[in-house]
Amino acid sequence: MEAAACADTAIRMETWRTEDRQVSCILSAKCDAPISNYTLCFSMLAPCEVVEGANIHRMTAGYIELQFDNDKLGTGQALAFTLKYKSNMNPANRSWLPKGAYLRMEDGSILPVQITPRGIDQTYSTKLPEQHADPSSDELMLVPAPQSWQPTGATLDVSAGYKLDRSWDTEGEADSTEAVEALADRNNIGPFLAEDGVPLHFTRNAGLAEDAYELTIAPDGITLTASAAAGAFYGAITLLNLKQIYGGTIPCGQIADVPRFEWRGQHLDCARHYYEPETLLRLVDMMALLKLNRFHWHFCDDEAFRLEVESYPELWKKSGMRGEGRVVPGIYGAADGPQGGTYSKAFAKRLVEHAKALHIEVLPEIEIPAHSWAVLQIHPELRETADESNEVSVHGYLNNTINPALPEAWAYMEALAKEVSGIFPFAHLHLGCDERPPAAWTKSPAIEKLKAEQGLETADDVQGWMMDKLGAYVSSLGVRPAAWEEAAKGANGGINNDAILFSWTQQGPGLEAARKGYSVVMTPAAHAYWDIAPSGEFNEIGLNWAGITSLADSVNWDPVPENEPELEGKIIGAQGCLWSEVVLRDANMESMMAPRILGISEIGWSTRANKPDAEQITQKAACYSKLFAAIGWRQNVRD
Repeated sequence: MEAAACADTAIRMETWRTEDRQVSCILSAKCDAPISNYTLCFSMLAPCEVVEGANIHRMTAGYIELQFDNDKLGTGQALAFTLKYKSNMNPANRSWLPKGAYLRMEDGSILPVQITPRGIDQTYSTKLPEQHADPSSDELMLVPAPQSWQPTGATLDVSAGYKLDRSWDTEGEADSTEAVEALADRNNIGPFLAEDGVPLHFTRNAGLAEDAYELTIAPDGITLTASAAAGAFYGAITLLNLKQIYGGTIPCGQIADVPRFEWRGQHLDCARHYYEPETLLRLVDMMALLKLNRFHWHFCDDEAFRLEVESYPELWKKSGMRGEGRVVPGIYGAADGPQGGTYSKAFAKRLVEHAKALHIEVLPEIEIPAHSWAVLQIHPELRETADESNEVSVHGYLNNTINPALPEAWAYMEALAKEVSGIFPFAHLHLGCDERPPAAWTKSPAIEKLKAEQGLETADDVQGWMMDKLGAYVSSLGVRPAAWEEAAKGANGGINNDAILFSWTQQGPGLEAARKGYSVVMTPAAHAYWDIAPSGEFNEIGLNWAGITSLADSVNWDPVPENEPELEGKIIGAQGCLWSEVVLRDANMESMMAPRILGISEIGWSTRANKPDAEQITQKAACYSKLFAAIGWRQNVRD
């Protein structure tokens, strides 16, 4: 059927969850004349098989193309088919239903398909009621909880803002308070500094740590004490938070505060979903409000390489956009596209500067050796042509692993490591190294030769050798390497080279690495992955491989076991992560993080004794719901 004749055609795909990991669908149309000779294209969260009613024409991870034995479709006609998720995956909520459907006609033209899911309550909401904290209560509703709070029972009206005493020798403290003023202004929660505000005095105490501060809040004014710009900044952030969550009248008392951990991070996956640059800047602002200080930027994965690099320009030019006829098809709801984008070096510099003003460092990640499907579509020379391993990743990608036995692979990894680390002044580079498919390298002649030359026996040994060698190269650049927990595997002890390891499956691998001397950041999925659904409700969005991650779960853990206090020096912090498989638009990020991001703020800053329990974090979240709303952070977006 000609595309022009289909101008008034309305195609609909009704879909719902059934038993035994199955999803049922009915495809129907309203049109003047029947249509046929088409392919139905859409995406699921993971690979599926057809139970009945259709035939798989093509499948790339969760992107599926179906054809039908009798595909005639017109008014009064419908086609029913049923899919089943592979690998025991359970379609627990609305995220697991089909997304981004369209028909590709025989002549190459495209017809959109409207997906209509059954069983979804569009009024479903888990947004907490917005309320201001009570200044007469002795319990301080601040996130994160300070090390010490001694209330006096009095209150202070700061609704007009704070009048800054500029008489001290600045050394950066004025810049810190002015950065908080700019943060408040651009997020519509000002004024912070005001000529008619409450007097705010600064005193210096060289005995305090650089990021420590003290506040004395009295009816006649406030004194902020710090030894350096970081402490002044965090003290000012506390005052901004108090002004907002208490509605302008704050409790008086004394705060003595310093973070428990040096690494208090938030990660964002910009490969599965492209976030607009302004969204990243808004996230960094939110991090600053919660005293988080490390932004882990994940801009490349199986689905895309999004950062502009000169060493391999085809990466971002060809994989940044996905959809019909592109290197990366309409994965994760992209439909026929084009959907996506790339981040320029100029924006990377802007992001770094924006974060730096808020005492946040940016950690870039280049993902190797696995999670490289898009890279390998563009640069197949990074995989041995004689390799018949045919590994399939956990996400369903065939052959997504770079081969470290090839000189081309080393040219790629070293060039990328050098260029990317040169863009970011933090002098840390995350090298990935998670979820290598079990079959990877098992039928590679080049790998077998490498094993013989290097005395390696297993694929883990090969990976450990590779990460150690690459880690040494990164270190030679004056950059500290980092990687996911799997980088510690291998007979040689893994990556070594003073690398930081991120423990994500659970805390066990991180504890084992810390005992071996590695510096470790804890980011266990069951407590700190915001892409895991917060409940078992079908109306929610999110994954479920780690169970559920509720607001209570976000604080119901500690990075350091009580019976191993000696690990406190090796476990350097905690981090929240948001992987973007279920993200359809930027607002989903806000709803998936809030209010659970409050939990990682508490874990990273507060002591074990001061950390809130489930009831207390819920009370705090209700107060911060008011702050989220004030800055336009959306908490209830699921479509």
